[in-house]
Amino acid sequence: MQNKRFYAVLVLAVGIVLAALHVADLLQWMDASTGFALQGSVWARYLPWLAALALPYLPARRVAAQPTELTDTNLPLGCCMLMTGALLLGSGLLSVSSAQTISAYPELYATTPAWTAWADVITPVLAGAWLLVYGWRALTGFGVRRQKLGGALPGLVLPLAFLWRLVWRFQFVPASLGRIPCTLRVLSAVAALLFAVVLLKVFLTPGLPCGHTLFAAGAGCFLLCTCIELPQTLFEAFNGMLTMPDLLTGLAMGVFGLCGLACTWAAAGEETE
Repeated sequence: MQNKRFYAVLVLAVGIVLAALHVADLLQWMDASTGFALQGSVWARYLPWLAALALPYLPARRVAAQPTELTDTNLPLGCCMLMTGALLLGSGLLSVSSAQTISAYPELYATTPAWTAWADVITPVLAGAWLLVYGWRALTGFGVRRQKLGGALPGLVLPLAFLWRLVWRFQFVPASLGRIPCTLRVLSAVAALLFAVVLLKVFLTPGLPCGHTLFAAGAGCFLLCTCIELPQTLFEAFNGMLTMPDLLTGLAMGVFGLCGLACTWAAAGEETE
């Protein structure tokens, strides 16, 4: 199959533009403390983000169904998975003290049930551990060729972690459509969840023709998690608006988007004969 790198380069270029526009928006046209727009409609922000999530599915049929670069080792993907795993693991471990406090004094945290606090510990720790293991496999070799097939049950922790992050951002964080960062984080969690489900296929069912959905989901994850949420996270961190677990989670989302870019690049390459 003909090399289709043009589509991956296009995704990268669009991502750079989205990141630059969002940084300018943060600095010029948005209230940093509340997240409300000072100028322009919120839908002028949301529509491009929704397009970034949906439009990569249009050229996806043109890329490799079985990318050659995802049949054994992939250095960029492995490195990004290891970094994401370490950040998620750190986020979960740093949340232990908060969960213990909420469990000990539930009357002081009526809006935050103890089980949700412990879910914030367990899900990122398990997902981080899975990413560390399979990130190493992406560096050293995996799949049918090396007789290294993953287990389906442990793999469920990855989408489960991003599903919980989506539920948390949608249900437990006070938000409205007018608060741009809250809506952004919901959309990026959706993108991360979609990509996580497809990423499992690379390691658990090697050889399955999933390159089309991998390209689309990976591109959406990169555009939203890396190019939009990561600048938002860094901006809020520099302004002292984030706790350390939230900072590590935001950084993990951003690096997970780079995993999406690595898969997008691979899917736009040569196809396995």
